[in-house]
Amino acid sequence: MEVFGDSNLVLNQIQGNWRTRDVKLRSYRAYLELLVRRFDDLRYAHLPRAQNQLAKALTTLASFMDFPIDVVMRPLVIESRIAPVYYCLIGETEVQDDLPWYHDIYQFLRSGTYPEVATAKDRRAPRQLATRFVICGETLYRRSTDGMFLLCLGRASAN
Repeated sequence: MEVFGDSNLVLNQIQGNWRTRDVKLRSYRAYLELLVRRFDDLRYAHLPRAQNQLAKALTTLASFMDFPIDVVMRPLVIESRIAPVYYCLIGETEVQDDLPWYHDIYQFLRSGTYPEVATAKDRRAPRQLATRFVICGETLYRRSTDGMFLLCLGRASAN
């Protein structure tokens, strides 16, 4: 097993090079010593914090869970995509009509109208979402946090 860490202090403590002086970390160290015995070959590698964001997120998630020592955990499969996730999800969603995902926002910005079946509660969403979008010509753009306009995929119909 290869262990990657972004803390030289922790890596050196795990390998036994340094003592664990912090009382709060001693129970973790004791538990880790039990886990280490399960592996025949164990290697440690230091990663800069900027390259270890996924591990930090997984560590945070794991800290909320209680794993019994005798339970075998299934591997966590992580899929890497070259396109942004929201772009992938747009193509995977089930379309119930031929209108683009942003049709209601477009119509609200263009004419101030809501979908015909919208209740008073449903009308809040297009109003709130519309503050993040702008129409230039006939094209809808989303305002990004850095001020850039992001082109919305597809074109809203003029219905």
